Amino acid sequence: ELRTPLSMLQGYSEALLDDIADSPEERKELAHVILDESLRMGRLVKDLLDLARMESGHLDLSLREVDINSLMTRVYRKFAVVSKERGIQLNYNAGNEALILPSGDEDCLEQVLTNLLDNAMRHTPSGMSIDLQADETNVQGENMIRIKITDQGQGIPADDLPYIFERFYKADKARKRGSSGGTGLGLAIVKNIVEAHYGTVQVQSIIGQGTTFSIILPGNSPQV
Repeated sequence: ELRTPLSMLQGYSEALLDDIADSPEERKELAHVILDESLRMGRLVKDLLDLARMESGHLDLSLREVDINSLMTRVYRKFAVVSKERGIQLNYNAGNEALILPSGDEDCLEQVLTNLLDNAMRHTPSGMSIDLQADETNVQGENMIRIKITDQGQGIPADDLPYIFERFYKADKARKRGSSGGTGLGLAIVKNIVEAHYGTVQVQSIIGQGTTFSIILPGNSPQV
């Protein structure tokens, strides 16, 4: 994961130094590639550091009440322009009733939703839709809050589903991550943050029809 952007940074830097580019436009294009790859490597290093901190038990949560409807609306607005540019219909209708998570880190939960929506955007073709939903549910007699992100993307093979939360696992072996902008750590980070909230993350997928990620969080303050 680090070798590819490093190789491209070295190769294109050498091309600039050797004056291989024949015009200012070509030199500018090489510089753009260098910038893009350096940004991608920066994202990868940040995600690696975040994940290492989480897995070592050093994720410090700033816990307080979280208005889930407000959080969902903010994330929806964040992706509304991107989805429109890509021709993807992004749907979210906040319920009329308040949906309050008693104890959560709003910034971390926003990172969870951002990672999942970014993943959905990268795997959903133009003309298809992504649906956001949040509601209350009951799991084995316990009040829970459920957040669902459903896309109409390519889907994930059944054999890959048990492994998608592992770092760097690629369900689509033919897909080159560099062109999609992902670091391969997003789902591993999602799992760690959700579990730090005493919750679970589940996935259902059908090839050619799409994927649904469900986040289940305790509706009551967890006993620490």
